[in-house]
Amino acid sequence: MSTEAPRPQLQLQLQQLDDARMRFAEGDTLPEHLLPGSLARSWERSRTAGLKPWSSPNYEALQPPGNPRAHPNDRQLVQCVRAEMEQLWTAFGGPQWTVFCVNPDRVIVHQYRNQDGRCGLLQPIQVGRRIQESDIGTTAPSCALAEGRPIVVHGSQHYLSEFDTVFCLSVPLHGLEGELIGALDITGVGERNPGLLLAHFRQAALAAENRLISGLQHCHLLRLRHDPRWAESPMQGLLAINAEGQLRAANRIARRMLGLPASGIEPGLHIDEMFAEARVVQRRRLLKPGTGQYVPLRDGTTAFVDLLRVAQGTRPLCWPAPKHPALREQTLQAVAKALHANNGNISATARELGISRTTLYKKMRGLPVQ
Repeated sequence: MSTEAPRPQLQLQLQQLDDARMRFAEGDTLPEHLLPGSLARSWERSRTAGLKPWSSPNYEALQPPGNPRAHPNDRQLVQCVRAEMEQLWTAFGGPQWTVFCVNPDRVIVHQYRNQDGRCGLLQPIQVGRRIQESDIGTTAPSCALAEGRPIVVHGSQHYLSEFDTVFCLSVPLHGLEGELIGALDITGVGERNPGLLLAHFRQAALAAENRLISGLQHCHLLRLRHDPRWAESPMQGLLAINAEGQLRAANRIARRMLGLPASGIEPGLHIDEMFAEARVVQRRRLLKPGTGQYVPLRDGTTAFVDLLRVAQGTRPLCWPAPKHPALREQTLQAVAKALHANNGNISATARELGISRTTLYKKMRGLPVQ
């Protein structure tokens, strides 16, 4: 069943929105629930900047400032998003549409568009230009960067009435430590299915972020997912681990799965701490090439984890074998505890400890005679 409003009802909603926008520009408050909170805050910023809904976009302020990819971060951003943007343009582009990427300063660093110039509203959207609310009012990329989440702006939801026929959608892009590094956007004149676009653009953003993490040098690359079939999809979690076993970077999926903060890296955070619920033998295998394993996580779920790549110039991280008598005693205690919990069942105990039956028998020889 369609959830779209009937055309007469939609027209009424747009008229109400336009009337409220005009009153808002003169100092009135917006009716509650008229706009999503993110767009209402953008209207407020646009009004504070001195814009009126009937103002013309200040394209003079959007003149190219120079080489839009002069900074290494911008070049790296373009490398990460280029392939995804090409696919998005192939699927959703058209004569009156453009797909582009902005950096955190809202400067367009990469773009796909038709060159026939038939859509005057899109002409000013060019690589090197800055998309700012103070110049052109509410736009999806500005809101996505301000809010840190996907944004859709449709028709009269734009603050400037000149954009009443424009649809735009943006999703934020995140860096190695979860920080905002830009946004992917589609803008055009016409209609697109917002839910469908949102799903594809979110996937594209995740793929671009994974490519950024995969490009890290001198790091082991660990991947985790609840479903092993996601191994080649953007939905897999990625962790970059340095030679000392410490976290260097994590994508958004891995952060959610491991209960890590949405941004930032705790200094010295070790892989043992991230997988504290796993058995010792499981943690020792995490950074060793070979088949993956199911590992318990902090929230009670289980993830399939394997080593995607060993860092060039390094060896897989190895934990030293217990040599100190106290460590040997701890090992024997763990064996005795597992045997007791499994009522002496050798097979079940070996599975719990992650060792073979032969190895378990050898360890049992060191247990005190009862």
